[in-house]
Amino acid sequence: MILRLDVGSRAEDARLKNADGKDVSLSDYIGRSNLVMIFFLGGFDLHSMRSLRDFIDRYQDLRELGADVIAITPELPGKVKTITENLKPPFTLLSDPELDSVRKYDVYNPTTNWTWPAAFIIDKDGVIQYAYRGASPPNVPDLGYITMKLRQMAGAK
Repeated sequence: MILRLDVGSRAEDARLKNADGKDVSLSDYIGRSNLVMIFFLGGFDLHSMRSLRDFIDRYQDLRELGADVIAITPELPGKVKTITENLKPPFTLLSDPELDSVRKYDVYNPTTNWTWPAAFIIDKDGVIQYAYRGASPPNVPDLGYITMKLRQMAGAK
């Protein structure tokens, strides 16, 4: 499988809706800090929700390593709002029902017409430094490895 966007590629922009239905562009984050971009199946998937909670619990650690986080699901904005209200994440959850970013980042699952679990680290310059694509649940991004990669990028031990 040939991937359009992988490690070393320039991240592509996408405009998605947040929990309040407002447009958010991925480019809004580029240049501010490194960005951990998570793709999750949605509120109906136990593994995705467990992984999302782990990112919420470790968010401050990620911030201290110079990263921000966004999480993207194909679910509709109303579902994203419900997840946001229930979990109160310190980072933005985005809705991608048209599968725009899902397709751009090569995490589209044609069998389910949905997303695969995935994570990317995009550096301040907009270059992808880490890419993980899970084949199916429970294959979710490894937060320990993401933390290690951010430490490497920050020059920390």
